[in-house]
Amino acid sequence: MMLFLRYQVEEFAFKKWGSAEELDKEWEKRVEEKKKKKTKKFEEGLRELRRKTREGIYQKRKDEEHHHEFGGVEDSDGTSVQRCKECGFEIEVEEF
Repeated sequence: MMLFLRYQVEEFAFKKWGSAEELDKEWEKRVEEKKKKKTKKFEEGLRELRRKTREGIYQKRKDEEHHHEFGGVEDSDGTSVQRCKECGFEIEVEEF
């Protein structure tokens, strides 16, 4: 493992970027890049969570979907009515 003294690191940085202002600009640029990466990762995670939630809701609705099973035809007051065996939903039926 190589260790460097502070003055060696500063000397190299000034050689590479030229001046303190350029070094500060590079620092700010890197801070902004970190923020962008963090925000992007958060947005992707949020997008994935929304997608999973949407799929989960769709599947839940599909599983809970009720299909009526109508019983026999009942005559009352001249109209035929069919009732669902599970929920009691009624429809009027005309027979030809």
